[in-house]
Amino acid sequence: MKFRKDSESLKENSELRVLAEYNRRLKQLKITQKKVNKLRDHEMDEEAKKIQDLVKLLLEEIEAYFRTYRKVLTKYGILPEYPLEINDITKEERDIADAWQKAHRKKHGL
Repeated sequence: MKFRKDSESLKENSELRVLAEYNRRLKQLKITQKKVNKLRDHEMDEEAKKIQDLVKLLLEEIEAYFRTYRKVLTKYGILPEYPLEINDITKEERDIADAWQKAHRKKHGL
């Protein structure tokens, strides 16, 4: 007996993949930024500059990704965090994200 997936579960699955990819890229950005800061603390400015270029590239990539999948990310409570410079979030999008976050916290008792 074969298991057939309906279109709704396929759509939700692809949305979760988009969400996971966004979180992976954001985590990679934060880790790389920490490496830059450590190098600067050890006065290794040349190496820090090289990696800082990578951080800028990752930041631009994440911004483009957020703009592309904006509806999906706000549906799951994701709003742009500090390093992202996206200032055109509408009140409706913010309300949707806040509602999802509140429901998630309530469900898991956070």
